[in-house]
Amino acid sequence: MRALISVYDKANLSELVNAIKPFISEIYATSGTSKYLSEIGVQNKDTSTLTGFSELLGGRVKTLHPAIFAGILSTESERDLSQMENFDFPLFDLVVANLYPFEDAAKSHDLKKMVENIDIGGVSLIRAAAKNYDRVAVLSSPLQYESIIAELKETSIISEQTRRRLAIEAFSMVSNYDISIYNSLSKDFGNEVPETLFLRSFRGRKLRYGENPDQEGFLYSDLSANGIANATPLQGKEMSYNNILDANSALETILEFKDTTAVVLKHNTPCGVASAETLPDALKRAIAGDPESAYGSVIAVNREFDKSSFEALSKLFVEVLIAPEYSDEALILLKKKKNLRVLKVPMEPDMGYRARSISNGILLQSPLRTDIENLVLRTEVSATDEQIKDMIFAWKVVAHCRSNAIVLSKGMQTVGIGAGQTSRIEALRIAVARAKERANGSVLASDAFFPFEDNVELAASSGISAIIQPGGSIRDEVVIAKSNESKIPMYFTGKRVFLH
Repeated sequence: MRALISVYDKANLSELVNAIKPFISEIYATSGTSKYLSEIGVQNKDTSTLTGFSELLGGRVKTLHPAIFAGILSTESERDLSQMENFDFPLFDLVVANLYPFEDAAKSHDLKKMVENIDIGGVSLIRAAAKNYDRVAVLSSPLQYESIIAELKETSIISEQTRRRLAIEAFSMVSNYDISIYNSLSKDFGNEVPETLFLRSFRGRKLRYGENPDQEGFLYSDLSANGIANATPLQGKEMSYNNILDANSALETILEFKDTTAVVLKHNTPCGVASAETLPDALKRAIAGDPESAYGSVIAVNREFDKSSFEALSKLFVEVLIAPEYSDEALILLKKKKNLRVLKVPMEPDMGYRARSISNGILLQSPLRTDIENLVLRTEVSATDEQIKDMIFAWKVVAHCRSNAIVLSKGMQTVGIGAGQTSRIEALRIAVARAKERANGSVLASDAFFPFEDNVELAASSGISAIIQPGGSIRDEVVIAKSNESKIPMYFTGKRVFLH
């Protein structure tokens, strides 16, 4: 077996070549790799002995030569082998290549540096070897070396099945590399809206099913350490498609809060949220926000989950628990709930664009932000500091409830949530019904403006003490007048937080 090696990243290369020496008859390598191999005592031939040059144009051209590519692309047909013999070109059976670090260069936004790190020859070597997987094996990442070493030691060959897998991985890597170049240069060239959108996701795996048992479901990751897609499962059954959606919504909600907070979520919308001095108190108050809906819920917290926190959940059936850390004692106790899925997730927000598939297309938008640049009092009567604090708390929650949405809160605890309704007044009716007597003295957050004064009338009759809403209705002045008449402070955020 003859190998061609041309790598920028030389990690584990020494281990690879030394382990496969018994199976390799000859090694050719490009100048930098050849020098490295010689330094570690591995006999090799520089590709310049085939091409007649070491490198051209300051290294931009090293391997782009028929002697190299014919050796990779030749089949075992009589025609091809005859031509290879006539030109005295060697056949390559193994290609080991990886690419210039374009993504690292892109972080600098230095266009000259980025362009010089666009690999040409390496991509061509990898693509050629992957195309000819019938005869050639291609190693495009140091992460592949270990399995190939093991296979060669066991069978002395690289099987067709393995060559096919390596080819698919190579095409994936090259595609990802090209997408990275396109996306980075488009952005740095000032193309705010690229004509073509490429989305990159990795490590795909099939789920048991999708939203319903007759639908297929799959999960992909961005390969970061953050988010639900990269969560560390500590126990419990496999996450379902719906579990993942709910867990993501719970995480997005909990990330709104710096104070010790717990979020209880059901069917992709919060049903109870509370902040408190301690996590056990936050949990108890979040569950108490809507005890009925808390059954079979997803719960997220933003502090270490410990033994005392477990006591708040000990009698409650929970589908998924999310926390940044768990104490050893808590993990032992959580094992009593065998079906509970326990996830460890860093509390790091994802500020990247959000994509949503539609029929024959994709919608893309920047992430939702709940920050309020200027909270404006629009009524004659103002709220207390505590009420303002509660309104901002409720505002952060309502942003993660399906619209139309209303959140009632009191003492940094939700007491009633109405979400996903086709009319705002109906959302308020539901929130008030959920809150019951707790509506009295609570504050109200609305994810969009009040179209009519009927919302204020119902708020007043329910004992609601203050209102925060975006404003922007053609009837704002009528709504404000009704608030003044009802002596309910009303504040405008100047932005809406719809979640469809």
